Amino acid sequence: MIRYRLGVGAASVRWAMSPMHEVVSLAQLLTEPQRHPMFHPWLRRRRHRLSLPDLRALTVFMADGAYRPDFLDPSPMSSEPTFEEGVEALLATPADQTYAELVDATRGRGAEIGRRLLDDPDRARSEAADALRRLWKAVVEPEWPSMRQALRAEMLDRALQVNREGLRAVLPRLHPSAACEGDTITVEKTVDVDVDCPEGLILVPSLFITDRIQCTTSDHWTPAIYYPASGRYLWAAPPTPRSLDRLLGMTRSRILAALATPLQTTVVARLVSVTPPTASEHLAILRDAGLIDSSRAGRTATHELTEAGRALLDAASPAVMTGRGAADRQPRAAPATTNPAGGPHDAVADCKSLPSKPEQMARAVPGDH
Repeated sequence: MIRYRLGVGAASVRWAMSPMHEVVSLAQLLTEPQRHPMFHPWLRRRRHRLSLPDLRALTVFMADGAYRPDFLDPSPMSSEPTFEEGVEALLATPADQTYAELVDATRGRGAEIGRRLLDDPDRARSEAADALRRLWKAVVEPEWPSMRQALRAEMLDRALQVNREGLRAVLPRLHPSAACEGDTITVEKTVDVDVDCPEGLILVPSLFITDRIQCTTSDHWTPAIYYPASGRYLWAAPPTPRSLDRLLGMTRSRILAALATPLQTTVVARLVSVTPPTASEHLAILRDAGLIDSSRAGRTATHELTEAGRALLDAASPAVMTGRGAADRQPRAAPATTNPAGGPHDAVADCKSLPSKPEQMARAVPGDH
């Protein structure tokens, strides 16, 4: 079990997102896509872009059972850091820390891997940073506005729940293995670690992890817990009840359910398999009916549910939730006092090791059959 000792309770808990973590986690996902079928439609649509970047300098750290160096995914210093800030933090990792983490990462990997990474640690770190940049530019950066909106919605929703109900009630909703007793947050793991949190603990929603919690326990990095974000309709549209189909029509009911997470027009169009102009027409009808709100930044429009839209989804079917699990259904409070902020990471081999087969990156993405 991992025990995070907060000292001053929930006031020590902050919320953050991490574009760097999403890129690292996507690279890890690509080593075993069959394990995560929910991502298959998204991966298929991006197969060409995924086949372009050379990621071997990154996936060398993702062998089965191996420790993944923490410097690949440094703790961000704010609630919404940029990807480049993450890269700068990676490259600023002290040389002795880099070497120590590479020693752990190469343990049991064989002499060739050891020589490749330990003979020139600075080069290994720099090449990994270059691979992360390639994956970011090719795949994640074009999707980041919608991903960021989904993460913002998750962070605000969870922070509001903590304000209403307290951290102890909310933590098990993030993942069943997490709990809070007094001033200690626990995570069920096979390791036994106590972590003091003098600078607080960071809770980080993640779009590319689905079935586990990832934990940071290293003294060098800010303690953090990564958990699966609840609003992952970026990958596949959620089911909708038949009663909603009859009321709104199949396409508009699917759009309404998908907007449990704020999304851009192009993402909505992909989720419901229509063209962007057709999606815009349906969105306009839903907006005129008072079921969604839309905001615009430049040429990009983002859409989200209104209170009326959420109420309609909840009333249509108890099984269709607005971006939360059944245990999370709560009246929505006005965002008056919550200001989620912080920054994340993860350092226990048990929490973040996955097999790596970089030579299979392109062909491992399941095909259309």
